[in-house]
Amino acid sequence: MTEADVAKAPANPLTVFSDLSERPQYNLPGLPLYGRRDDMRRFGYRIVCHWHRDLEFIHVVAGGTTLFVNGETRRMRAGEGVFINSRRLHYLYSDDREDCRFVTAMVDPAFLGGLWPDLSRAMLERMDERMDDYVMLDAADPSDRELLFGIDGFARTMGACAHDRLRALDAVSQAAALCSGALERMGRRPEPSDVGSSAVSPAGRTDDLRTFLAMVAFVRANVASRITLDDIARAGAVGRRRCCELFRRHAGRTPNGYLTDYRIGRSRELLVGGSMTVGEIAAVCGFSSSAYFGYVFRRRMGCSPSEYRARERG
Repeated sequence: MTEADVAKAPANPLTVFSDLSERPQYNLPGLPLYGRRDDMRRFGYRIVCHWHRDLEFIHVVAGGTTLFVNGETRRMRAGEGVFINSRRLHYLYSDDREDCRFVTAMVDPAFLGGLWPDLSRAMLERMDERMDDYVMLDAADPSDRELLFGIDGFARTMGACAHDRLRALDAVSQAAALCSGALERMGRRPEPSDVGSSAVSPAGRTDDLRTFLAMVAFVRANVASRITLDDIARAGAVGRRRCCELFRRHAGRTPNGYLTDYRIGRSRELLVGGSMTVGEIAAVCGFSSSAYFGYVFRRRMGCSPSEYRARERG
């Protein structure tokens, strides 16, 4: 079973690769648009850290969750949402296991930009790494409310496309309106000379991300082995302190916290999508024993591995 095959198992709705890039699972093959109502429980209350070319919109309709985007965290409650710019690391999590229902819309900017070269250039300017990473949305603001309702309407239209392909014309129109309304709000972040020497330049930001991704790739490739903080730092050619700083900035977790997250996520995939025993899964995912695996899994998921398998398969 390949990494892509495992990531398609029901326990992990995202297909995420070693560089943390996601392959979006669009509603209709060949149409690079995605719209769906979802909930945090389906992701085990923590969506894996990832990035993609697509522009993403999220509207929280019930409950609450925490958003992470490129090192910043924001709490979101019902009636709030966010527009996330292209190629930004992000995820949602609920460490207190509070459920959250939300609507997601995703649009591949190359799909719309392909209509006209000038439009493509204009969109790329707003998606540049020097531009804002995200924009928060609040239903109390009339212009934000229009975007939030637009996310809901787009998701409904994408659902209707499954039965009436002609509705795809409506979906494309709604996607264009969402992207137009969001990208026009993208502002340029201050240059380092404007905010002091502590700011990170775009080049330094890119180098830091490459280093972080190298360490992430090491974790994912060696998940079955005993991995120490020194091992992870060595994979990025940095010291322990710098390693921890980069994980905090880009994943919102310590290196060991990220390693545990990945091991639990991998175990969930195997529990639902395979026939391995709990003991075999514990070994493949790098836990020292079945007992310790069960202890960590129960603390994270609120049930034993066997109970989780029975619930998700039932």
